[in-house]
Amino acid sequence: MRIDRRKLMAAGAVGLVAARDVVSGAGETVSRVASSLVITGLRVTPIALPDPPILAASGCHGPYFLRNIVVLDTDAGITGIGETHGGEDVTGALEAARELVIGKSAFSYRQFARELERASMSAYAGIELACLDACGRATGRRLCELLGGPVREEVDFAAYLFYRYAADHPKLLADPRLVDQRGRGDLALDDWGEVRTPEAMVEMAARFHQRWGFRVLKLKAGVLSPDAELATMRQLNERFEGKFPLRIDPNGRWRVETAIRIGRELKNVALEYYEDPVNSQEAMAAVRKATGHVMSTNMCVTSFSHIPEALRLQPVDVVLCDHHYWGGIPACQALGQIAETVGWRLSQHSNNHAGITMAAMIHVAAAIPQLTLASDTHYPWLVEGADIIEGPNLRIENGKMKVPDRPGVGVDLDRDKLAKAHETYQRCGMRRRDDAATMRLVEPQWHGAPF
Repeated sequence: MRIDRRKLMAAGAVGLVAARDVVSGAGETVSRVASSLVITGLRVTPIALPDPPILAASGCHGPYFLRNIVVLDTDAGITGIGETHGGEDVTGALEAARELVIGKSAFSYRQFARELERASMSAYAGIELACLDACGRATGRRLCELLGGPVREEVDFAAYLFYRYAADHPKLLADPRLVDQRGRGDLALDDWGEVRTPEAMVEMAARFHQRWGFRVLKLKAGVLSPDAELATMRQLNERFEGKFPLRIDPNGRWRVETAIRIGRELKNVALEYYEDPVNSQEAMAAVRKATGHVMSTNMCVTSFSHIPEALRLQPVDVVLCDHHYWGGIPACQALGQIAETVGWRLSQHSNNHAGITMAAMIHVAAAIPQLTLASDTHYPWLVEGADIIEGPNLRIENGKMKVPDRPGVGVDLDRDKLAKAHETYQRCGMRRRDDAATMRLVEPQWHGAPF
């Protein structure tokens, strides 16, 4: 069989592999289809998955968190899957992207990147991931291999420790948005109970370490008084004998004077970094100068446009990348090169996510040499079986997750679970995240003012 070399070269290196894999006995038409991987359909499914009442500066998580699942069909019969932020705005942007992406090659996703990013960076991230997944499935390559190959096969993650209410708090069980069968006692969503004291947080951290092996601990702060959260950090340090790196993230809720005072008191704990205690580059720079701590951010440097000012003000030492809003996965790789040049280190931000994003985060960390700090993940808060991927939840062992060994992102959608999660979305009525509203179900006077 003779192959048109010009067409193969036009498909690019990845397309060349796809064509090569289907040449034997399949005919030139099939090889051409596999090498082009033209998008023929885009399906968007908004979902709601169960969320425990964990607390942050923004309030309390509602009964469900929202995500959008993207499925791309191609003319090769190969399907790519993606996941991104929830909410009806993102759903609308994804739906509007249909006419933009259909007819384009999944290998050429940058052709529509600029226009889609202008409409919604989150929507672009979901579609880019689905394109990369389709490319991986077409070529038999893992996502990290499409990105240049893994620099590590196991990725470190940090325990993400939240103060919280008990899952069966009566006022939260009375939330009219609740549409599943969770209840009191054995029917509760989980058994972590209420964690609103330093002592309770230390016990929860010990359980996280015992169950998943985490050796880096991140406290989501900005919830209790700053002094109570300082006491929590000290007790965590004591419980783990100063051997586990600690992080604290008040999500910008503290005033500069509070952050400096608490920061100076944190000198005697194993603080890996001080994340967003205050809310601006100028304020972060002031705290960094006054305390000498390693400062990290997911709030004041969250796009490439923020970098020039950060180089001038010097507010941070660590940046938390996130492919959902930095411009996709290759953009996070570019951030890694910039970080290495300017002397920053990288970790990875997390919001509530299901199995597709969890797998993608593993590939991101595997493919970026500069991402040397343990990544955040909400994944332990997703109860077993509540995911939307085939099989059990992805495993965390010794605080690490292995890079999936199958092509593309390495996981498959469970269509029954997806349908159930979509039905929950339709019934619960939640269309955007509103932590403040949930918080006021328990504490009607809560206002979230700075400390």
